[in-house]
Amino acid sequence: MEKIKGRENVILGIHPVIEALRAKSRSFEQIFIQKGKKESSLREMIQLAKEQNIRVTYASRDILDQISGPLKHQGVLGVGAIKRYDTIDSLLELSAKTGEPPFFFILDEIEDPRNLGAIIRTAEGAGVHGVILPTRRSAGITETVAKTSAGAIEYVHIVQVVNIVQTLTFLKTKGIWIYGLDGEAPASYTQMDYASPVAFVLGGEGKGLRHLVKETCDQTISIPMRGKIGSLNVSTAAGIIAYETVRQRSRVQSSKQSPSLARTTRSALRGRG
Repeated sequence: MEKIKGRENVILGIHPVIEALRAKSRSFEQIFIQKGKKESSLREMIQLAKEQNIRVTYASRDILDQISGPLKHQGVLGVGAIKRYDTIDSLLELSAKTGEPPFFFILDEIEDPRNLGAIIRTAEGAGVHGVILPTRRSAGITETVAKTSAGAIEYVHIVQVVNIVQTLTFLKTKGIWIYGLDGEAPASYTQMDYASPVAFVLGGEGKGLRHLVKETCDQTISIPMRGKIGSLNVSTAAGIIAYETVRQRSRVQSSKQSPSLARTTRSALRGRG
């Protein structure tokens, strides 16, 4: 089992494996199914594997436990499932093809794989064009991330970069406005206009944005807290900001179809900030 020592090339669970096969986003070498396991969803999995010339092996639960370690596999796992990373240029090309202003998440040293998986799930649901991660001090694309994302990882474009600050500076040259989420920022996230090209920078758990990253952002924004807890989980914050962006962009799109609504929208946007 030396080949899968780090388990970064293993994907666990029925639905994550099926989504990976549907999306063709992974290079599976082999798929293991626990002997005696009977579920209707397995038929689709086996058919997809056959079409992609991927070997399917039926093995005992002990074998699957040995491969997955302490993590739950639900009787199914794929080996050799390496997530393909994209590039910044490909993210820009993707947004251009969709005809939508760029919409990115940039994650500054988020190390909890469950948070990363949850953010990726939100990103897929909200139509984020890409998620950008640093190569160091960040959760990698592991089986825990894949499982937490509930299959969304197969459809989200992910980029790894060496230097977040340099990446922010480059994106600015492309006309993208950089918002950093910071609990101490005086400006509320509801005061901003996200209909134009935007990227949101989310800081690591308990640490927030690093100083230089914060300084490089065009604007820092906060999510108002009315209770006794001082901050939200980073994946929850990502969901709030993502769907505020969806809401604003949906309204602007609707205004293009209604001249009277367009006037109302423009007036509302002028009153922001």
